Amino acid sequence: MVTHKLNLETEAHDQDIICVNTALPAYVFVFELNKLLGLSLFRCEEDLVPYVANHTFAVYEYNSAVMQQTWRVIENRFNTTIFETENSLFAQSEQRFCLFPELEQTDLLICVNSLSEETLKKITTIGRVVSCYRLPKKFNNIKEQLTF
Repeated sequence: MVTHKLNLETEAHDQDIICVNTALPAYVFVFELNKLLGLSLFRCEEDLVPYVANHTFAVYEYNSAVMQQTWRVIENRFNTTIFETENSLFAQSEQRFCLFPELEQTDLLICVNSLSEETLKKITTIGRVVSCYRLPKKFNNIKEQLTF
């Protein structure tokens, strides 16, 4: 007797995660993304707070009932200025923290379901975007962590 198995993956695996490396602050990137794609991303009231950190990462969100898509832009970096002691060569230095340290070259993460290649190419046209690419498969565990 032949049996068939239906394997349905969770919705988290259906979403695309885009890694963006940019010199723009997150709020400026989101403004440009809204203007380019006709979205209305807004900053959520609650930021992401890692378990072992005392800094937060901003989250911007937009739900489109017409396109049946949910967009999220999540900061992956947090920069802070540290004032050094008297014995230091510089009066202050900058320290960088990452939400996902394995993606240290990624400044922002875009989470959206069913992202087309055309839309991905449009995102790369935003000024001061250095690179924009889909999350490599070896980091698929990050998809599960970004499930809201």
